[in-house]
Amino acid sequence: MKLARHIICILSAVSFLWFSVGGARASQQAAGLSDNEYLGLLIPVGPAHYSVILKKFKKIKSVQIGKFDYQIGSIYKIPVVICIQPFGGEYTRALTAQVMVDHFKIKALLYPGTSGAHIPPGKMHVGDIVIGTKQVNFTNFYMSPTGKITPDEFSGKSSLQDYQYFFLNKKLEKYTACAAQYVSGREKLPSWINGKFKIQKPEIYYYGIQGTSTMWLADKSFIKKTDDVFHEVDEDGDWFSATVAKLANIPFIEVSTISDSVFEFNGNGVPQQGAHRKTASQITQDISDKIILRVIKVYGNKLLKNEYSYPSRDPYQNYFYKTPTDPRGLVDSCKA
Repeated sequence: MKLARHIICILSAVSFLWFSVGGARASQQAAGLSDNEYLGLLIPVGPAHYSVILKKFKKIKSVQIGKFDYQIGSIYKIPVVICIQPFGGEYTRALTAQVMVDHFKIKALLYPGTSGAHIPPGKMHVGDIVIGTKQVNFTNFYMSPTGKITPDEFSGKSSLQDYQYFFLNKKLEKYTACAAQYVSGREKLPSWINGKFKIQKPEIYYYGIQGTSTMWLADKSFIKKTDDVFHEVDEDGDWFSATVAKLANIPFIEVSTISDSVFEFNGNGVPQQGAHRKTASQITQDISDKIILRVIKVYGNKLLKNEYSYPSRDPYQNYFYKTPTDPRGLVDSCKA
């Protein structure tokens, strides 16, 4: 028994030293870059389709911090840190963001993603672009025995305080809108992607309410219940990573392109087997990636040099969200 305990002690000490040295090495590697300022790119693990961004990325080095692998380099000569989250989920991506913010001087977090539509055709189709003007965690609610949904605390007072909703700074809204318009005007969706709805040009939701959830919903009645309360136009936003950004007082820009819709594809969102080499999720991820690349190319230096405060209250009237595809002057002076 003494020998066994002795072996366990030795193994524990070795393990402690291993992780300590590994952590120290990661800290030293990151410390050497701490004086540099970067834009942080959060890349979803799925779809596993990153070529649009990685083709523009000039890698300098990588830094391993725990289970997170951070790639340091530049895009259009703008210094960036990229991390593809190690496994799926919004919580994991938020951890990825927090470690990034803790170890690098990040001036803004950018997230290109895909989402599921929460409103039916006629208003939204696969390939449509949603700017995260308002972020909400629509799975944070109290459901009464009758099925009524009340946001956050059922007492009516939110324990989340200023973190219940996030709103995009008006200048960042314009930057993202201009980038989305530039990309949308150059896209042509394949004819199969919307089934009987032969939509080939993405529409832009300039004033999008992005709902974050760890659920994927195909129950239309439940979608309606959450929409009646939170008014989210899609699911799989990133309220959690936006929380990291706001705590660090840096901007968070999210663009999602609609990749599936229970109203169109019965929750599947992909073509029939063999119909096309790319799935709808790959095509739509490419669109989001192109928009974020455009943001970096045109506005990257401004994001690095300027400060962008979070609005203390919603900067837009409710009717902006009710007619979100009307840009209302946002794109009048965009760069060609």
